[in-house]
Amino acid sequence: MALARDPAFWRRFSRAIHLDEEAKTSSTENKRGFIYSDDWILKQRKKRRRWICCGFLIFAAFAIVVAGAVVTLWWLHSQNWLRKP
Repeated sequence: MALARDPAFWRRFSRAIHLDEEAKTSSTENKRGFIYSDDWILKQRKKRRRWICCGFLIFAAFAIVVAGAVVTLWWLHSQNWLRKP
């Protein structure tokens, strides 16, 4: 089974599927006189941006905790708290 090599294929495929579903569910047309909507794609992009932002925030929080632990251990080592008398 071969994958589509065109990078825009999946976007067009997804849009076509959602347009078909929208056409089946609604028998009335939009204000513009045709059934066409980018709302789903815009929502998916917004969701993806939100996930990327959350990922960066989680990574930053983890990096801060690790940096705090390293600084604390370094400080304790410099104060001779970790050495046996």
